[in-house]
Amino acid sequence: MSEQHQIAVLVLKQLLHQLKDSGLEIGIRFRLIGKMWQDAHMRVLHVTEKGVALNDEQSKKLIIIEDLSQVMQFELDKAFQQYQPHFHYSVEPALVKN
Repeated sequence: MSEQHQIAVLVLKQLLHQLKDSGLEIGIRFRLIGKMWQDAHMRVLHVTEKGVALNDEQSKKLIIIEDLSQVMQFELDKAFQQYQPHFHYSVEPALVKN
């Protein structure tokens, strides 16, 4: 996999802030470590220091990811900046601190 498709957790967090602030209706979905892909693309509602709150418009549920370091991959439903739609971007594993 090329370096440009490996995204650091910090870059993912910046992307989430940009999506929230853009006002564009761009959805994102994730694959968490040890889990399957989420079914739907969701809108970013709020970004915290370590996580994100998302609105799943299909199920009308609030989805909270408490720790972005648990994200393995993500994709967007529309193009945004250098990110292409429906392309699986991998998130670099965070270093474990003891």
